[in-house]
Amino acid sequence: MKIVIACGGTGGHLFPGVAVAERLLGRQHEVRLLVSEKAVEQTALTGVTALAGASQWGVRSIKAVGFAGLSQLIPFCSQLAQSVRECAELYAEFQPDVVLGMGGFTSAPAVLATRWTGGRPVAVIHESNAVPGKANRWAGKVADHVALGLPDCARFFRRKPVTVTGTPIRSRLSRGERVPDAAARLGLEAGKLTVAVMGGSQGAHAINEAIACALPWLDDWRARAQFVHLSGTADEAFVREAYERNGMPAKVMGFCHEMELVYSVADVVIARSGAATLTEIATFGVPAILVPYPQAAGNHQWHNARAFERAGAAKLMEQSALTTGMHAARGERLAEAVNDLLQDEARRTEMAQAARSLAHGDAAQRMVELLEQCAK
Repeated sequence: MKIVIACGGTGGHLFPGVAVAERLLGRQHEVRLLVSEKAVEQTALTGVTALAGASQWGVRSIKAVGFAGLSQLIPFCSQLAQSVRECAELYAEFQPDVVLGMGGFTSAPAVLATRWTGGRPVAVIHESNAVPGKANRWAGKVADHVALGLPDCARFFRRKPVTVTGTPIRSRLSRGERVPDAAARLGLEAGKLTVAVMGGSQGAHAINEAIACALPWLDDWRARAQFVHLSGTADEAFVREAYERNGMPAKVMGFCHEMELVYSVADVVIARSGAATLTEIATFGVPAILVPYPQAAGNHQWHNARAFERAGAAKLMEQSALTTGMHAARGERLAEAVNDLLQDEARRTEMAQAARSLAHGDAAQRMVELLEQCAK
């Protein structure tokens, strides 16, 4: 089977697409990955270059197309037409059996292009979140089949065949096995309570600032706790300086290719609530403080986080609670949430069990089986 996977835009689209690609290659299928031109995606893909040696594997960049409102309608239509044309040219050369769109604005033109391709490939989309983004709402009108991370999302695609697969995660994460020497490999102290801070593949400035404000309130934990913080490259120096200024032990990285190490050391995680991140948190069973990105389409990150909070796996904190009011008060709110979890082992254990109950198992394998069925 030949398959094109369009998964550019953010890590939340990219990494699930890579997870499916890994499984497809393991079953001797041919895969072409479509990503955006963003530097962060090119950096992220360096972590999977082992696959690039396979004759069945290839990566191509296309322009991400985002709709910014009616005032930008003409440039949007021009960019969309260009991206659709690029995809159609690839299909004419590669002759895919299936095109899989993982959401995001590299996904939409890839799915739309199936309508202008001879021997039209089957179009499948995957939506990870409780509420679909704009790209998948559009692509869903063209797609032949819809795969979902959460069953609640099925109501948005009532006229299409739907399969709930869960959200795929990379193979080295999918078993949720903790790496015994993870602390040493990260340069952290084994056995110390560890807080992991993650803002997605590009970091989250609001979370980075909130942590900087909270550190003075966590002074009592200097000798007993440590942080591993994925800041994004833009904030890396600022975040590192904040930890050093407050005397808090921390490993600060702009980006991490080995997320299994981060989850292996984490006793608590502070993160956004994109579906891919939540799938990984559930797989590893880590108690979470979730700060939904407020501009996410349809406020889907809030709905994702609320599902984890209802299950007892997380505490939801609105970003506005961390970014408004007096500087000290902002830090105190987040520090209080961190302190409550660090000092209550029983609660962390309960939250970890609740998180694991939300794990979907091997979603990548289920996606591959669905694609094989669609190709037939």
